[in-house]
Amino acid sequence: MPTRWRQWLGCGGCIVVLAALFTFLVSIAHALGPLLFALVLAAIGAIWWRIVHAKQRAIAAFRAANRTTGKDVLVVYTDSPLWKEYIETHWLPRWGERAIAFDRSKPWREDQVEARLWRAVAGTAEHTPVVIVVLPHGRVQIVRFWLAFRDYKHGKDARLRDAEARLAVILGETST
Repeated sequence: MPTRWRQWLGCGGCIVVLAALFTFLVSIAHALGPLLFALVLAAIGAIWWRIVHAKQRAIAAFRAANRTTGKDVLVVYTDSPLWKEYIETHWLPRWGERAIAFDRSKPWREDQVEARLWRAVAGTAEHTPVVIVVLPHGRVQIVRFWLAFRDYKHGKDARLRDAEARLAVILGETST
C-alpha cells in the first residue's frame, strides 16, 4: 500500500473520533445550553487549527532560520549501515552547500527547527532517510529513501537511482 494511503488511513481514526464527538455534542446541545456548546466547539476548533497548522509553522520556521544561509534542503538520516556512508559520501558533497544534515543518531531536541520540520512533514511511514526540500516559495517536497535503500542493500539500485533523479529534478539540476 502506498505511503500516502497509509498516512490517510492513520488519520481516519482521528476523523471518526472527531465526528463521533461532534455528533455527541450536537445530540446533547439542548442540555448543555448554547453558550457552553459554543465554548466546546470553539475549543475543538482551536485544537484542530493547531494540529493542521503545525506543518505551516514548521516550514515557516525553517525558512526564517535559513533565509540568509541559502540552505533549502534538509537531509534526515541515522547511523544505519544501510545508508549513513552512502549519504555522507554521495549526497552531502553533492548538495552540501544548500543542505543541512540532520543525523538523528546524534543528540537532538524536539524544539530545534530541523526536528520540528521533520516531525511535521515526514509523517510516520518511511520517515528516515528522507530529503525535505523547502524552496523559498511554493510547496515543500519530500523524497523518501527507506524502500530505496532496502532494495539497494539487496543489490537492486533502480529505486535509489529513481529517487535521486526525482530529487535532482526538484532541486533544479540539469544533466550536462
